[in-house]
Amino acid sequence: MYFQWLKKIVIAAGFVLAANAQAGLITDVETVNKTVSFGASKSWTHNILDQGFVLGTAQSATLTIEFRDDKDPWYLPFETALVQIGLFDLQDGGLVLNPTVNWTGGLGLSSLVKLNADGSIFIQVTSVLGDFVIGKSTLSVITKEVSVPESSNLILFALGLLGLVIARRKVRA
Repeated sequence: MYFQWLKKIVIAAGFVLAANAQAGLITDVETVNKTVSFGASKSWTHNILDQGFVLGTAQSATLTIEFRDDKDPWYLPFETALVQIGLFDLQDGGLVLNPTVNWTGGLGLSSLVKLNADGSIFIQVTSVLGDFVIGKSTLSVITKEVSVPESSNLILFALGLLGLVIARRKVRA
């Protein structure tokens, strides 16, 4: 009976530790697939809370936006897009000349603070000149490591509990 109780505690501890081990890289992909015409904007929000993100653990983040040409030859050499990430504070985003390839940029301090506060970030792309297609938007967030005990510590803990159960059985017998 005690052995089954001990097994349940060890399994529950393993599940708790596995659930708290959300560390490393979190990637969120938003499929936009919209054409942005001259003077128009398209906006969307990345939310990483549903992917196990723990608030306050984001260390850095990069955003990659896929741009494609809409095959309009007149604008081609002059097309320009303005990428705005979060608040317009000149730390995030920038101008993209000839937006026909992927654009990648890091999140500035204010956007990283917002991401740590609520797990979401607002993106807006505006056509300054020309028209183009926005494909996918990929947000990659590097999070802090959450301390997780090594497996040898868990084994020692389980053996200690097992020893206590055996000692208690001998005392009762």
